[in-house]
Amino acid sequence: WRKRSAKRGLPRRRGHSDTVELADTLAHTAADTSTRPQARASAESPVQRVMTTPEVALEPPAFGVAGCGVLGAVISSFLFGYSICVLNSCMDLIAVALEWCGNDWQSDCIGSRTRQGLVNASLYLGAAIGALLIGRPTVAALGSRMQLVASSANFAIGALLAALSVSSTMLVIARFVAGLGLGVSAIAAPLYIAEISPRERRGINAAMHGVFITLGILASIALGIPQGPPPQDALHPLAGLDSYYWRGLLGLPLVLSFAQMVWFTALYPTDPPSLLVQRDRVEDARDVLFSIYGMKASASAGVGDREQAALALQLKELCMAVDEAKKVPRIKVVQAIGDKKYFRFAVLLGVGLAAFQQLCGINGLMSYSNSLFAEAGIPASSLTLASTCMATANVFASLLSSRLVDNLGRRTLLLIGSFCQTVAMALLMVAMGLESSGLGPSWLAGLVAVVCFTVFVMSFSFGLGAVTWLYLTEIYTMEIRGPCLSACGVINWLSSFVVVFGTRFLTLASACCIFGIVCFVGFLGTYLWVVETKGCSMDDSPVTPRSGRASSTLLTPTGSPRGEYTKMGAGDDEDDDDSDEEGPESGGRAKRAAA
Repeated sequence: WRKRSAKRGLPRRRGHSDTVELADTLAHTAADTSTRPQARASAESPVQRVMTTPEVALEPPAFGVAGCGVLGAVISSFLFGYSICVLNSCMDLIAVALEWCGNDWQSDCIGSRTRQGLVNASLYLGAAIGALLIGRPTVAALGSRMQLVASSANFAIGALLAALSVSSTMLVIARFVAGLGLGVSAIAAPLYIAEISPRERRGINAAMHGVFITLGILASIALGIPQGPPPQDALHPLAGLDSYYWRGLLGLPLVLSFAQMVWFTALYPTDPPSLLVQRDRVEDARDVLFSIYGMKASASAGVGDREQAALALQLKELCMAVDEAKKVPRIKVVQAIGDKKYFRFAVLLGVGLAAFQQLCGINGLMSYSNSLFAEAGIPASSLTLASTCMATANVFASLLSSRLVDNLGRRTLLLIGSFCQTVAMALLMVAMGLESSGLGPSWLAGLVAVVCFTVFVMSFSFGLGAVTWLYLTEIYTMEIRGPCLSACGVINWLSSFVVVFGTRFLTLASACCIFGIVCFVGFLGTYLWVVETKGCSMDDSPVTPRSGRASSTLLTPTGSPRGEYTKMGAGDDEDDDDSDEEGPESGGRAKRAAA
């Protein structure tokens, strides 16, 4: 192996001692690595990547540079939750104000239900298109920070149009425009958080995306408490606060989206290190990486400075990963599905998980919780209060998940969450059955509905809500991350469109049955196919490990220099023992094997 390596200019195999020695010297060579990335990367093969890191306990600051980035990104998360539930408390009042039933007091008729379904679901149709756009090369080249700025502009325009709406058509257009921003930010926000966060805090920072979604949901429902129930007859027409308050609810995202644009363009215009390396700004990436850990990059660090060496090693690995990604042509999702030995499982797993997150019914139940609670027997005056209690419990569940995602792991939380969602729907079905058959008290269904809905959304928050997009960013390598996240976003939002539009025409019992079955099937799928990714590098997950790249027909095509190198390096480890005694005959065999 050593003779062949010398002839071909390849490195010898490294042991752990070699790795530690390399890490000690990286602090001296980091400046050269950052200023000459292309020259160094072109002279090195993929095997030169150091597969282990120095055993240095890095302690990044709890807030710092990464915290500022997370703070700006979670504004999109808040707008996410606010947008999907803001109509829950005011939709019936809007139907009366705009006379969708042909009079000034009625809110529930076929025409009104159809318009309500379209207005609610148009947000998700726009989100599907926004998720599709984020996978286009032009939008992907902006980077996650500028994608968040663009999504804020869409949120602002949509909020302004919604606040000024005078018809259902204008509301549909407003929600669709806001949905474009939602589709972009739903992918860009968790991706930016994952990229700007240090490895040691990526899990808890990524969980903030879910926490602020739940805070947005809570705010959208709680702000609707001042409103009263819709009129019950023609003698009590809509008047006072109820006739205009909904416009303020729909226009509130204008303020938050403007604040996010100012934050990311003027106050904190910081891109993550991975994007800076892709743009050949390695010196800037080095500065950002060190500042994330609360350190200042120094080319004159001593040999004993293990923290500097560990960060220099991270930068070196990132440069090599980017260099490898640049050598591979753009990979489409269809091509990745055809790569059955490496990419196919990751693509199908991600698509399935993205669909499951919405098909479980969470957005349908949250969007129409007031109507479903009314069907369960809760008084009209207490509907928004009941939904607010459910949303408050949802926030606490998200805060808990932020502590558990890096402790229990992604797979465990998905299993627990989907199982609890299944149990919650099953219990509610039993309670509804007892109430309809006269075996239970009249108040049972209403109480059980609030409890089971609360358990359902809490289980979603620390399971599918907290883990899904973090998991998707971890299982896709840099070559396919953008297109695959875009495809998952499209599937996710189309699933939500179907759920939200269809739920408006479901009864409480039928909704529980359908969503309970979906949750049980998702639980089985999670148990069978989801692989734990806790603590892994974003470019070396158990689903798409670096060690398996040689099996990919897209990354190592037959007949390429990289494919030839893979064949040569596939020999047994015993070659190391007798490589010094190899003669011309063995050398000929090596050449014939390479050919």
